[in-house]
Amino acid sequence: MGSAVDPEIIALGSIVISSLVGHAMQDVWTWGRNRVVALFVRGGAEEAAVGDELEQARRQVLEAAEAGDEDTVTEITDELSSRVSQLLTERPDVVPEAREFVGEALTRATPAEASSALLHYVNHTTLFREMDSHWRACREAGTVMSVFLNGVRGVGRRSTARQWIHSHRDILDGVSLQADLGMRGGRTADPAVVLERWLDELDVPRDERPADVPAKARRVRHELRDRSVVFLLENVTTTRQLRDLLTDQPYGVVLMTGQEAPHDLASFLEFLPLPVPALRDEHALELLIKVSRTTEDPAKLEPIVRYLGGLPLALRLIAGHLKAPVPGVVEDIGARLAHRAARQELLDVDDPNPLPEALELAYRRMAMRTAQLYRRLGLLVPEDFQLDTVFALLPDWEPSEVRAALSALISGGMVERRGLDTYRMHILVHDHASIVAERDETGREREAVRQRIAHHFLRIIERGEQTLSTRWLYNPMNVFPADTAADERRQTETLHELARREAGIFAAVRSAAEAGLHLEAWRLSQAVRTFCLRTGRHTQWIEAAEIGLASALETGDTMATARAFYEVGFAHLERWNVEEGDPRLAREYFEQALSLVNPGVPGRSEGERRTESSVLEGLGLLERKLKRPGYAIDLFSRAQAALEGIDHPRGEALLALHLGGTYTALGRHDAAERELLRAVAEFEGLPGGPDRFNMAKVRLRLAENRRACGRLRDAVEALDLAVDGMTGVGSAYYAAQALLLRGDVRTQLGEREAAVEDWTSARALYAEERSIHEDDARRRLEREGGEQE
Repeated sequence: MGSAVDPEIIALGSIVISSLVGHAMQDVWTWGRNRVVALFVRGGAEEAAVGDELEQARRQVLEAAEAGDEDTVTEITDELSSRVSQLLTERPDVVPEAREFVGEALTRATPAEASSALLHYVNHTTLFREMDSHWRACREAGTVMSVFLNGVRGVGRRSTARQWIHSHRDILDGVSLQADLGMRGGRTADPAVVLERWLDELDVPRDERPADVPAKARRVRHELRDRSVVFLLENVTTTRQLRDLLTDQPYGVVLMTGQEAPHDLASFLEFLPLPVPALRDEHALELLIKVSRTTEDPAKLEPIVRYLGGLPLALRLIAGHLKAPVPGVVEDIGARLAHRAARQELLDVDDPNPLPEALELAYRRMAMRTAQLYRRLGLLVPEDFQLDTVFALLPDWEPSEVRAALSALISGGMVERRGLDTYRMHILVHDHASIVAERDETGREREAVRQRIAHHFLRIIERGEQTLSTRWLYNPMNVFPADTAADERRQTETLHELARREAGIFAAVRSAAEAGLHLEAWRLSQAVRTFCLRTGRHTQWIEAAEIGLASALETGDTMATARAFYEVGFAHLERWNVEEGDPRLAREYFEQALSLVNPGVPGRSEGERRTESSVLEGLGLLERKLKRPGYAIDLFSRAQAALEGIDHPRGEALLALHLGGTYTALGRHDAAERELLRAVAEFEGLPGGPDRFNMAKVRLRLAENRRACGRLRDAVEALDLAVDGMTGVGSAYYAAQALLLRGDVRTQLGEREAAVEDWTSARALYAEERSIHEDDARRRLEREGGEQE
C-alpha cells in the first residue's frame, strides 16, 4: 500500500476499527459490530466467520485493556485496520458505506471535548472545592459562574477546566461552546470567526446570520436565551476578545484559561481568579506512575519529579520513556536533567526552560520513524489534524508504520487525541517540533512536505466543492467534472466533514501562499466558496479569497486572477457589512475582474465569457441589494447575453430567477411571470436531473409576483407546488416561508381557517429551524385569535 493509495482510504480503515474497538465496552458494540460485518460481507466474506472473529477480538481487547497491555490492543487494532483498508482499496464501491459508518461513529463515540475526561488526572482537590463553592453561590444568586484559571503554559489549565466540566456533566447538560483565543500565526483569534462558527453549531438558518460582529453576538445571545450554556474559552489574553462572545444567561458557566487574567477584565465581568498550581511532588509522582505504568521503585523517580517542576505536560512527556523496559532508562533521564540543573538554578514552574529540555530529551530518545513523524507534524500549522493528514505526510510508509509512530507520540505525551479521528499538539510541543524540523530536515525535504500538505487539503476541499456545487470553475488542472453535485444527504455529510477540518483547510491556504505554492493557494481559495457560503464563514472566506487573489497575481495567469477578483467580490457581496464597506469593495473587485476578461472583444474564450457573465450577475445582485432594480435588470440581461452560444443551463436558470424577482420589484409583473416560468422549466430540464429545491424556490417568487398583481388564486396554486417541493427536498426553512405566505394570501381570500392552519405549520417549522421568523407566525396567529391543534 504505497503512495498511490488515497490517504483517506487508508485512514477510513483505521477509523472504522478504532471506533469499533472504542465501543468494545459500551452498549453500542453490537451496532458497530454489525456495520463492520456488513462491510466485509459486501467484500465477499462469510458473515458468521467475520462476526466470530470480531467477538474474539473484542474479548482480547477487553482482557488486554484490563491488564494495561496497550501493545496487544494496538496489535489487534492494526491488524483489523489493515484488512479494512485493503478491502476499501480493492472494492471502491464499499467506500461510501464506510464513510457513512465513520460519520455515525464520530457522532456516537466522540463527546464534546469540553466534557470528556482525561484518562489520567491527578485531582486538584482544593482548586475544585473552590470552583464548586463559587458555582453554588452563583446558582443561588441566579448569576453566571465565571472563573479564570491562570498559570504558566504546560501546568494543565485546559485539562483542569475539562475535568471540572466532566465531573459535573450530569448537571451541565445544555449548550457547550468552545473557542481557543490564543495566538496562531502571530495573531489572536478573530471574534467574528468564533461567532460565525457558533452560529453554525447553533443551527441558525444561513439566511438569518448577520454580517457585523455586534449583530452576530446578539443572535448568539438570542439563541442561548432560556438555555443552560457552558463556555470554555482558552488562552484568553485581552478583555476585548470576550466582549462579543459572552452572555449573562443565568445559571451559565464561563471557564476561561490563560497565563494571567487581563488587567481590565473585572470591569467587564465579575469572575473568580484561580491560579492552577504546579503539582506537589507527591501528586506529580502519582501522575508519572499512572501515565507510565512503570514498575520502577518510586524512590528512583523522585529526582526526576523534582527536576520537572510539577508541570503535568513535562511529566507526561517523560512518562513516555518510562514505558520502555530498557535497563538504566530512569538513571539516564535523571542524569540528563540533573546535568542541566547543575548548570542553572533548580527548575521550577517560573523557569520557562524545563519543558524545552524535556522535549529535547524526548525527541532524542524517539525511534527514527517516530522522530520523522514528529518533525513532519511540526510543519503543519498548530491546529487540529485528522488521521488521513498523518498518512498524507508519510506516503511511502506502510500504514502500520504510520499508526505505530502516531501511537508512540500519543503514548509519549507529544500528541493529544481530541476525538476518534482528531489530534493536536500542545503549542509548546509544536514549537519544538517546528524547530527540529527546521534543524534536522533539509530544505528540499521541508518543501516536499509542505507541497504534500497543500495537495492533501486540495483533494479534500476540491472534492467537497464538487459534492456541494455544480457551479462553473476555472479548471486548468481538470479536477472539476461538470454537474456532479451529490444528493442532499451526501451534501450534509460533506458540510459536517469540512466543518470538522476547517482549521486545517484555512491554515493550508495561508501556509501554501507563504511557502510560495501560489497555484495551490489560489485553487484552495477558489474551492472553499460553497462551504463558506453554506455555513456563513464570511470572515475566513474573505481572508482566504484575498490570499488566493495575491497568489493568482503571482502565477501570472490572467484568467485565474480574474476569477480571484470575482471570488473576493462575491465574498464581500454575501457578507454585506455596510460598516466594513462591503458594497463598495464588492463593486471594486467585480470591476477589476470584468476589466480582465475583455468584454465586447470578439474571439474570447469560453472561460472569459463565463467569467463576464458571473461578474455581471454579481453586480446585478449588488444593485438589487442597493434597491436599484432598474440597474440590476440591465446587468442581468448583459449576463445572459455573455452566455449566448455556451451550454450553461444552470446559469441561464439562475439568471432567469434573478430577472423574475427584479421585474416584480419594478412592478413589471408580466415580464416577471415570463422569466420565472422560464426558470422553472430550466431547473426541471437540467442534464443531471431536476433541481427540485430551486424549482420550489422559483415558485415561491412566482407566488409573490402573482400576489403583487392581485392574482391571489394563482398565487395559492404556485405556493401549493412550492410547499410540496420544499418538503420533498427537506428544506423546512423555505417550506415555512411558503406556508407563511400562503396563509397571508388565504387571509386575503377570506379563507381564515386555512390561513391559521398554514401559519401554525409555519410556526412549527420555524421553531424546528431555530428561526426568528417563528415570532412572525405567532403574531399572525394571535391576531386571528388562536392556533389550530
